[in-house]
Amino acid sequence: MDLDTVTVRVGEADTAVNITVYRNLLSDVSPYFRGAFEGSFVEATDRFISLTDVTEQTFRMFLQWVHTQVHQHSSGATIPSPVILLPGSTAKNAGNTTTGPVELQPPHRTQSVPDVGFLPDDISALDELGGHQKRWDVEEIEGLYLKESEWINGHRLSLLSFLRLYVFADKYNVPQLRDDVLTALTAQSISWSWWPDIEREMMESAYAKLPPSSKFIRLLVLSTAYCWLSKPGTCSATRLRTIKEMNEDFAFDVMVVQNERLKETESSEGMPFWLEDAMPNSCTLHEHLARDAANCRKRIRDQPYIFIGLIEMCAQDDLSIAEE
Repeated sequence: MDLDTVTVRVGEADTAVNITVYRNLLSDVSPYFRGAFEGSFVEATDRFISLTDVTEQTFRMFLQWVHTQVHQHSSGATIPSPVILLPGSTAKNAGNTTTGPVELQPPHRTQSVPDVGFLPDDISALDELGGHQKRWDVEEIEGLYLKESEWINGHRLSLLSFLRLYVFADKYNVPQLRDDVLTALTAQSISWSWWPDIEREMMESAYAKLPPSSKFIRLLVLSTAYCWLSKPGTCSATRLRTIKEMNEDFAFDVMVVQNERLKETESSEGMPFWLEDAMPNSCTLHEHLARDAANCRKRIRDQPYIFIGLIEMCAQDDLSIAEE
């Protein structure tokens, strides 16, 4: 067991925090950190690296995700209720077994999860649009949206937490985390029947910090084109004008998808007209750099706690930001 430690300083100068981490926890999931701490750079000699553009909370969420890769739990976790975004929610992460500072927990494996071959055939993965997992009624969610301003703000902040994690994974080359963030956000959207909606801060931040070809941006584009522009009782042209006023690049990407959908209704070309056909599961968005498609599907089906954990961490992050 490799117990060599390194120090990661996160945050800007005035609020920077030093966090001691087992080196191999970072190296195992990120070629960036592997190169920094195991190569010929000064970071390898000093065993120290500074990440001024990463908040302490985002880095600790990343570390918690890392530990879920080696501290395995039994399968069967369920996506939390949407009320987890409300202050005072009692929802907890039942799969979280950490007992001390997450960065100093030695890596080891506990009881393994059941093999996919032993799971009932009718159990679908939590990110499958055509699956049978529990879904919250749309009217219940709309009730929260209309009556609970705190829930609206909580949903917005939790989406920004997902985005910050994805941006971290993009900049510091953590390919599995990029895929996992997309799976968690897709699973949450399916269960809650509420996809990421049109929000200026989210658009501007995503396009400023990610390449235009980013899969996170692609998810936002698809959810807008398939869910929000097609919502009954709304004028898609008016919504497109609103989007264009917020971010012209995003509006262009959405219009491209809309045009491709219309082509599909007239010929075999273009994109599928229905979201469940265009994106049957989150693997449609994955890069599959860390795992191939077959192993990715098996992992999502066998180890839902990984994605439940991300959903709950982003919800808790939103509550802490709201309190501040």
